[in-house]
Amino acid sequence: MKRRGFLQGLAGVTVVVVGGTVWRSADQGVFSAGNGPAYEPWSDWRAASESGPLALVRAGILAANPHNTQPWIFRVDEDAVELYADRTRNLGTFDPYLREMHLGLGCAVENMMRAARANGYSAELAFSEGTLGPIDSQPEQARVARIALSEVGPTEDALHDAIPRRHTNRGPYDSQRPVSSAALSSLAAMADDDDGVGIMMFTENQAIAACWQLIVEATEAIIADEPMVTDSERWFRHSWEEVQAHRDGPTLDAAGLSPVMTAIAKVMPRSSAETNHRYWLDATRDVQVATAPAFGLIGVQDLYDRAQTLGAGRIWQRMHLWATTQGLAMQPLNQPVERVDRERELGFEPKAARALGRLVGEADWQPTFVFRVGYPSRGASPSPRRSAEQVLV
Repeated sequence: MKRRGFLQGLAGVTVVVVGGTVWRSADQGVFSAGNGPAYEPWSDWRAASESGPLALVRAGILAANPHNTQPWIFRVDEDAVELYADRTRNLGTFDPYLREMHLGLGCAVENMMRAARANGYSAELAFSEGTLGPIDSQPEQARVARIALSEVGPTEDALHDAIPRRHTNRGPYDSQRPVSSAALSSLAAMADDDDGVGIMMFTENQAIAACWQLIVEATEAIIADEPMVTDSERWFRHSWEEVQAHRDGPTLDAAGLSPVMTAIAKVMPRSSAETNHRYWLDATRDVQVATAPAFGLIGVQDLYDRAQTLGAGRIWQRMHLWATTQGLAMQPLNQPVERVDRERELGFEPKAARALGRLVGEADWQPTFVFRVGYPSRGASPSPRRSAEQVLV
């Protein structure tokens, strides 16, 4: 859902499109952003929608998820779709309790529930209960949700129609154009019917500054943590061949760079993990938080409750789909909560949790998701996706 670098010190660089450079540009996909088999799920998700319950899976795989790990497996029957967590697609020290994995699985559930109604099904959702624990204590595949289906008439749904247009926008936002109070209220109201989950929005200068500081300090702590850098970097797909082969992970196209900088980054040799993450810090500090007119938090009553975490993921996906229909951009900036998990794993003093607590001001409300929202300065590119057939059991 984030983390790719900005190149610095490139003043005066000229890209000469001749000879071997033409070959390398094509080889790196400079001229093929958003194309190829890795991106086909975004365009063919409804062309195959006559395939019954499989339509839910085609929508589910387009959901937001952490680091584009796509940590899901689906089982499809005539009257139900089951969603499983795939522990093998974890983020290691970035997500030691699989909390963010379950947020992404909740996003997939929201897309599937939208697709069920749009494709003529009445859907009954049941989450698996339990507490999230260390990665090694979790089964390789664990069922997290079941959607029971019965045929009714299709229902039109603007949020369902927005599924292929929803992309995380990591570029600059228009800091001079505030998000209306009506839009912010609509976003915050999307948790009203979800027990144990709430939304808080921040637009005042003092709160904006507090969010800015939390996010930047957490990012600094992450890039100083070598295991976190390593676990993040192993998912990054730099070359065109990697993108098409893996069909997952963060890419340069989705990093929020300008078109020119994206092209330059693609033809340059791959940077080290440490360099990439320093660029990520620069982008976080100088572009993402610096241009955000509003921040938000999704909170739960129990940070490691499985059902509440899945519910929080559903809400994020719902918010992002609605924002897409309004021309708004959104991006997770969840570094503070990632540090909460990491400090807990290491047995460190809970500095990140205390800082978030001071921002929220309510002891029984624990942030699980931090994000920004605003009007984009440029469009966002899609991320690669595995096909529905690749994630079925």
